Amino acid sequence: MNEQKMSMSKLEAQARACRDALQEVMEAVFVHKRPADRTLNSFLRNNKQYGSRDRKLLSEAVFAVFRWWGAIRKLFDREELEVLESEVPEISYNGAAALLLTAMVMEKRELPEVAVIWMRELGLRQSEVNDLVVTGKGSDGLDGWRILGLVRAALRRKALKSLKLTPFDLVPEWFPKYLPADIKAEKLALWFQRRPPMWLRVQNNADPVRLAADLKEKYLLNVKSNPAFPNALSIARPQVNLYGIEEYRKGMFEVQDLASQMIGLVCAPKPGQRWWDACAGAGGKTLQLADQMKQKGTVVATDIRAYKLDDLRTRAKRAGFPNIECREWNGKSLRSKQQKVYDGVLVDAPCSCSGTWRRNPDARWSTDEAEIAEISKLQLEILSHASGGVKPDGILVYATCSICEPENTAVVEAFLAADPEFELEKFINPLTGGECSGMLHIYPWDGDCDAMFAARMRRKKAE
Repeated sequence: MNEQKMSMSKLEAQARACRDALQEVMEAVFVHKRPADRTLNSFLRNNKQYGSRDRKLLSEAVFAVFRWWGAIRKLFDREELEVLESEVPEISYNGAAALLLTAMVMEKRELPEVAVIWMRELGLRQSEVNDLVVTGKGSDGLDGWRILGLVRAALRRKALKSLKLTPFDLVPEWFPKYLPADIKAEKLALWFQRRPPMWLRVQNNADPVRLAADLKEKYLLNVKSNPAFPNALSIARPQVNLYGIEEYRKGMFEVQDLASQMIGLVCAPKPGQRWWDACAGAGGKTLQLADQMKQKGTVVATDIRAYKLDDLRTRAKRAGFPNIECREWNGKSLRSKQQKVYDGVLVDAPCSCSGTWRRNPDARWSTDEAEIAEISKLQLEILSHASGGVKPDGILVYATCSICEPENTAVVEAFLAADPEFELEKFINPLTGGECSGMLHIYPWDGDCDAMFAARMRRKKAE
């Protein structure tokens, strides 16, 4: 633990801020099924008295609780847990200390100064906790039953003498049964516990080597390049707001996970073509397609959420892409004049986002199993309607940021069974260089990235 630099009154204020933020975010996630990051951002906007050090602590502590919630749940009896995850009653400072200290110890990183307040709340000696904190590389934290036992005893509940954690405690109980048959489920669960880097995609003919050097020198960022993908740069725990720096404002890069960048490479659009990004959202892949096309041709971006297209318009203008058109689409069948007019269509379908659970650990606990079947039905409907825009001999790419098979392989197989005009097309896996039969699963260990799925199909030529 670092030598104490803040006064006790300041540390106590930080402890109160952590408790207040945790209360608000847990209620948003468990009760209202809202994302933790948006809720925390709102909390910080409403509490401008918190400085940059406070904001960093709040973010790390709150997200650590959700990352290790599968283990932390074992602090509670079944009845307590049911109430906590459905109502989120007011959390005492003692209870917040238990949640936060447990999570931060499980993170296997140096504890923040405010931990002395949490230990005091729980009546724990610093020596009892210090030997549980391991800063060495590669620890998976599954020996965390010791801190759980300590904290549970401090809360005057029975000690957990025989508690053993497994990787399956870290994900929802229903999740493993939806995974691809060949995936190592335990390996995936452990990878979910590793905090991901932030990935950048260099664009607009910016020099990635020069950009990486500038980011290191000007902002002291830990930037790493990927030899296989020169335009992809990773940054571990950036200490500056990348959206506010000069290089971003000039359109030299976009923040886009490496797995997401792979989808654009699967699409492989050519300059002068006409492509449609049917579920564009904020437009990360739209911008990538436009950049790959060297600003020649057209990328039409649509989304049912109009405000998302406003975001894309702003990003396209900043980056200087004149070949992007934004339109609304309600996800229904295309009118006759929109049929078979695109060289390629990308359907990055709405999904459970289980592939982003490293980045959004709260989503593990706010996603219900019943949603998987509902989402897969919607995905098939959107894919079927969007496919009508593909020209004969044109390309159709279906993608999700989910690992669940009902949203991926099952949707593609159902679509192909219903529409014999399309067939899978072999392509090269951008990450490994190996040949794919037409469907690709990207896992976190493939590139220290999110998990994604992509299928590339082609409409048969007109006879």
